[in-house]
Amino acid sequence: MIGQTISHYKIIEKLGQGGMGIVYKAEDTRLKRIVALKFLPQHLTSTEAEQARFQQEAQAAATLNHSNICTIHAIEEYENGQFIAMEFVDGVTLRQKLPIKNLNDTVSYAIQIGEALQEAHGKGIVHRDVKAENIMVNSKNQIKVMDFGLAKLKGSLKLTKTSSTVGTLAYMAPEQIQGGEVDSRSDIFSFGVLLFEMLTGKFPFRGEHDAAMMYSIVNEEADSLLKHRGDFSPELERIIERALEKDPADRYQHVDDLVSELRRMQKQTSRVSRAALSGAYPRMDPPAVAAEPVVVEKPRRKNMFIAAGVGVLILIGILSYLMFKPSPTFDSLAVLPFVNANADQVTEYLSDGMTESIINSLTRIPQLRVVPRSTVFRFKGKDIDPQEVGKNLNVSAVLTGRIVQRGDELNVQLDLIDVRTQAQVWGEQYHRKIDEVITLQQEIVAEVSQRLQLALSGETKEKLAKRVTENAEAYKLYLQGRYFWQKRREAELRKAIDYFNQAIALDPGFALAYAGLADCYVVMEQYAGQPWREIAPLATHAAEKALELDRSLGEAHTTLAFIKMEEWDWSGAEREFRTAIEMNPNYPTVYHWYGLLLSRQGRFVESFELIQKAEKLDPLSPVILLNVALAYDRFKDDMQTATQYFKKTLDLDASFAPAYYRMGMMQIRRGMLKESLANIEKGVELSSRSSENLSSLGYCLAILGRKQEARKVLNELEDLYAQHKTSAYNIARVHAGLKDKEKVFEWLQRDYEDHSGWMAWLGYDFEWDEYRGDSRFTDLMKKIGLAQ
Repeated sequence: MIGQTISHYKIIEKLGQGGMGIVYKAEDTRLKRIVALKFLPQHLTSTEAEQARFQQEAQAAATLNHSNICTIHAIEEYENGQFIAMEFVDGVTLRQKLPIKNLNDTVSYAIQIGEALQEAHGKGIVHRDVKAENIMVNSKNQIKVMDFGLAKLKGSLKLTKTSSTVGTLAYMAPEQIQGGEVDSRSDIFSFGVLLFEMLTGKFPFRGEHDAAMMYSIVNEEADSLLKHRGDFSPELERIIERALEKDPADRYQHVDDLVSELRRMQKQTSRVSRAALSGAYPRMDPPAVAAEPVVVEKPRRKNMFIAAGVGVLILIGILSYLMFKPSPTFDSLAVLPFVNANADQVTEYLSDGMTESIINSLTRIPQLRVVPRSTVFRFKGKDIDPQEVGKNLNVSAVLTGRIVQRGDELNVQLDLIDVRTQAQVWGEQYHRKIDEVITLQQEIVAEVSQRLQLALSGETKEKLAKRVTENAEAYKLYLQGRYFWQKRREAELRKAIDYFNQAIALDPGFALAYAGLADCYVVMEQYAGQPWREIAPLATHAAEKALELDRSLGEAHTTLAFIKMEEWDWSGAEREFRTAIEMNPNYPTVYHWYGLLLSRQGRFVESFELIQKAEKLDPLSPVILLNVALAYDRFKDDMQTATQYFKKTLDLDASFAPAYYRMGMMQIRRGMLKESLANIEKGVELSSRSSENLSSLGYCLAILGRKQEARKVLNELEDLYAQHKTSAYNIARVHAGLKDKEKVFEWLQRDYEDHSGWMAWLGYDFEWDEYRGDSRFTDLMKKIGLAQ
C-alpha cells in the first residue's frame, strides 16, 4: 500500500502490525498533516461481531481528549473494510525502553499512564488491553496511550470472552481470565503488571505456557520486586502489591487513588534529592576499631582534637543554617481552573465554582497577589504546563486541581508548584462528601496560605475562617449562579438570578448570594438591554442587603459603587470604591471601575494610575487592557502605545468586539476614516449588531458622508429603543455625526429622563466636542453632576 492514496490519505510507510490491525504512516492531503492509519485485517472483519468491535474501538477512543491519549481523528471505509485515522506519535513503544533504569522516569511515565486511564474511566471506558506495546513514548518523553480497541463502554453489549484475543494474557486480571465482570479495576491490575515490568523488564507472574501463566495469575503470589531491583522505595512495592491484589475489592478502587500515591512518592523522592544537593552530609560509617593499641605522639593527638573541634563547629554551623534559615516566601499565586474529571456540564459548576471561591478567599490576604479569575480561566480546558503559565503570569507559585465526583463523593487532587525552583511545594488528595465542600475550601485556603509561608494577621485569619453559609445546598446553588453569571448572555443571566434567589430562599442570611444577585442586575443593561431605571432598584437592594449581612465584602462594595456611579452619585461611588479597596486591595475590578469614575469626572491623572494598577493585577483581562488603550489615547495623546494595547487585547481575544469599535473611534478622531470603518464594521459583525457597535457605525458612516446608510443604522437603533434594547445616547451619537443638532439634544434629553448610565460618558466621548458650548449641553452636565 506504500505510495497509494486512500480517500485523502497518502500512505508513506508501514509502522507496525499486530493481532488487531496494521498501522501505516500517512499524509492527510486535505489538512497537510502526518497521521497514522489503522486497518483491521480482512479476516477479522468477516463477521458482524468483529465489525462491531472495530466500530466500538473508534467510538470509544474518539470521545477521549487528553494529552496522554492518542487522538482519534476519523473512521472511514476502504474496500469493504474500515480504518481509523489517528494522531501520529513520533517515538517508540514502551516495550523498546524496558527495563527503565531511571526510577524517576519510571514514576513519571506511570503517572502519565494513570492520568490517561483516569480520563477514560471518568467517561465509563475500560481499556482492557493495557500493555507495553500499547504505550508510546514520543520525542518529548511524553506518554501516549494507544489502542482503545478492546475498550468496553459501560452499558454496551459485552464482547465475547475468547481468552487471549481480548487482552494480552500476561497483563490480564484474574477476573478477566475467569470470564467474570471486567471494570476499571481490571485496568488497574494490568497497570500494576506494567509498572512491575517497567522496573524489572520481567512479568510478576510467569508460566511456560498459557495454562501455566493463567494459573499463576489466578492462584500464585506476584514475584518479589526486591529480588530483581533494590534501588526503589518500599512505598513503590506496596503500591504495586495493592494494584496486583487477586480480589478486585482489595485493589485500588479508582486509578486516581493510585496516581495520587505515585505523586506523593515522587514528591518525597524530589525532597530527598534536593536535600542531598543542598549540602547535607552523606552518612559516615564509624572508624574500624584497631585490633591492637596504637601509640600516637601527644602533639599529633592535640592536633587531632583541634581539627575535630573545628570540624564539629563547622558542622554545627551548617546544620544551624539548614535548620534555621528562613524558608522562601511567596508573594504571588495563580490558581489555575480546576479540571472537571467527570467531563460533563452537570458538574462543571463545581470545578469552576471551587476555583473561583478559593481565588476570592485568597485575595483577602493583603500581602499576596492572586491572579484573578478572568485571567486564569483563559487556560481552562487547555493542555498547559503550569510552570510555563506561572512564568507568563509573573507569579511565584501555581496551584492546580482536579475534581472527581462520584455520587455524593468528591475527590480533589491539589498540587502547589514553586515557579522559581520548578519544585512541588505541596500536594494533597482530599476525599469528602459533596455537602462538605464549604469546609473543604476553607481547609484548602488555610493549607495553601501556610505552604506559601505567609504570616497572617489575626484579622486576616478571621476573614479566611469565616463561613459564608451553613447550608450546603444553598452554597451549591450559589456556585451554579456564579457559573451562569460568567457567561454574560441574557438567558444565562436569568438562570443565574434564579439560582441566587433559590440560595437566598434556603439561607436568607447568605451575603454572597445577594452579592451575586446584585452583580447580575448591574450588567443586565449592557447584556440584556433592560433599561437601567427598571433594574437599578433591584441591584441596589441586593448590594445593600449583602453589605448589611457582611460589611467586609469588598466585591459587594465595588458593585454598590458601580450602582452609585450609574445613578450619578459621584461622591457616594468614590466612597464605596475606597472602602472596597480597603476590604480587598487585590481585587482588579475595583481599580478598573474606580478609574472609569475618575475619567468621567475629568480626573485623568488619577484615573490613569488606577487603570495601570488594574492591569498589574489582571494583565490578561481584555476589558482592562481595552481601558488602558483608551487611557493612552485620551489622557496621554499617545496613539502608538494605545494601538499596541488594542492589538494586545485582540491577541488575547480576537472576538472581543468593543476593542474594534473603540479603536475605530480613536481613528475617527485622528482622521483615519477608512481604517476606522473597517474596524467598526468588524465590531458590529462580532457583536451580532449590538447597539453600542451600531451607534459607532452610524456615526462613522455619517462622518464619511454616507448619510443614507447612516440613517438606515439610525432606524435600526430606534427600533431597538422601542423594544427597550438600547439607550437614547446611542441614537444621539448617530445624529451627532449627521450634524442634526436639535435631534442630538432631543435624544440626550430622553436619555437623561431614562436615567441612563450612558449619560456619564458625556464628559469623555469626543463626539460631543462641537456641542459643549451649547447651553443645553452645559445644563445636562450640571444635572448629572459633571459640570466642568
